[in-house]
Amino acid sequence: MYLLDTNICISLLNGNPKAVAIFNRYFTQCYLSTIVVSELYKGVYCSKQVEKNLETLAQLTELLPIEPFDIDAAREFGKIQSELRQIGRPTGEVDALIAAVVRSRNDILVTNNIKDFENIPNLLLENWLE
Repeated sequence: MYLLDTNICISLLNGNPKAVAIFNRYFTQCYLSTIVVSELYKGVYCSKQVEKNLETLAQLTELLPIEPFDIDAAREFGKIQSELRQIGRPTGEVDALIAAVVRSRNDILVTNNIKDFENIPNLLLENWLE
């Protein structure tokens, strides 16, 4: 299964041909997390076209399943933060939360920001925009 990171969702919403083509191929295996959706809502409410962007986001959230940040993800978050601290390579809290959802489910994170996640051990990554 593929968890779509925020930047991939934005690329899809903007109609990026490469992202759309791969998404169409793997559509039934894709999902969002509540963490990603919260970042998308932040972007919507900080935009100049709130109503229009709310409608667009609603189309995406109605299309894909949304998985919650659950107790397994919470446990993985703690592990990730500890692992990164041990190697002296901390990452942003939100990125660690997203990674925790993926790792707790043994899934693949689709992101255009590989560098933000590459220090997290045992995290499978793909970039659909390369």
